[in-house]
Amino acid sequence: MALKFIDLSAPLQRIEFLVPDLIPSGYVTFLGAREGVGKTTLLTALAWQMTRPAGRGSFLGRAVPHGRVIYLNTDAADGQSRPVRYWLEQHKQVYPDGNMNGLTVLESVGAGLSPEELGELLKHAQDSGALCVIVDSFMSTFPTLDGNRLDQAMRPMLALRDFAAKTGAAVIVTDHLPKKAAGEKEGERGIMGSTGKSAQARAVHLLTRVPPREVEGRDVLRWEVRKNSFAKSGHSLGIEVERLEDEEGRAAGVHLNPCDLPAEEEGRDTRTDCAKAAVIAALTGKAGQTVTHAELLAAAISGGNVKERSAQQAVREALGALGTQAQEVRLGGRGAPRAYRYGPEAQPIPAPVDLQDVPFLIVEDELEALSAASEPEEVLRW
Repeated sequence: MALKFIDLSAPLQRIEFLVPDLIPSGYVTFLGAREGVGKTTLLTALAWQMTRPAGRGSFLGRAVPHGRVIYLNTDAADGQSRPVRYWLEQHKQVYPDGNMNGLTVLESVGAGLSPEELGELLKHAQDSGALCVIVDSFMSTFPTLDGNRLDQAMRPMLALRDFAAKTGAAVIVTDHLPKKAAGEKEGERGIMGSTGKSAQARAVHLLTRVPPREVEGRDVLRWEVRKNSFAKSGHSLGIEVERLEDEEGRAAGVHLNPCDLPAEEEGRDTRTDCAKAAVIAALTGKAGQTVTHAELLAAAISGGNVKERSAQQAVREALGALGTQAQEVRLGGRGAPRAYRYGPEAQPIPAPVDLQDVPFLIVEDELEALSAASEPEEVLRW
């Protein structure tokens, strides 16, 4: 039986944090951001701080332990991990007491990481006693999986969860945020794909850039604690990225300084905002499934504590924010009630077919099997 009975008389072990109140050890943490915002800049800063002598490492104003870090770079891998090495060199300029020998940087030379290769990485992490394993990013590490489907997203997530448990390391996985739609706040829908990814991670953080006009032209990032099962959630940190240059204008280091965020960044959402967010969550949480208009209204009313008229408006705004990713469906039956289906690049849904007019029917699973049989076998299998 694939079930484990929990001994409720056994004492609970204390949760240790790699970064106090932010990144727990022994669990999976997600850091989501749009491309080019600064995920690599921040995570290489954490890695470098961990190579400094014991008692000296600090990340976002929090002390971090000295210990080995493994950085798996599959995002824009070029055979040299140039982006990762570039930022490590920038951090080294500011903190020269760090040691490159405390880091292991890896790249995948194939189409992502297979289960067998993840097993090899697990052994290396155990043998080296790594305290932190950074996977950059989920999408490029598991490129053959459809991250919008729960059954596919769960396979690598369970493997990563097991990886963290067996090593005791903090496993940090970067991911991407969907492109912001008109009238939508950056990161409003959370990380791309199935909510199963966020559900399996114990901490989920979003990284966005504060508009320069709101911070006097400075480069300020907003680190939002969207979820943290073992610490406070629902708050944000400000990080100013200060790039240093030498006399000839060449990069000569980088400072990451905790800073205050503009007042409006910390303002509470209105009830209408909450209702709209509840509608988006109802659709994205059931990616690929049909959700009735009545269900969306109920989600808006419950999530925002609003009346039906405001709920109707929240549904319209949420659908507008999702754009073409939310496709309208007309259900069968009296009045052809409306429903919606969320998914990337949604395809038109054919009209209902009378089965008496066709000689046979091939169900979706059989079509997938036939398609797979006609294609060459791939190396990656999850």
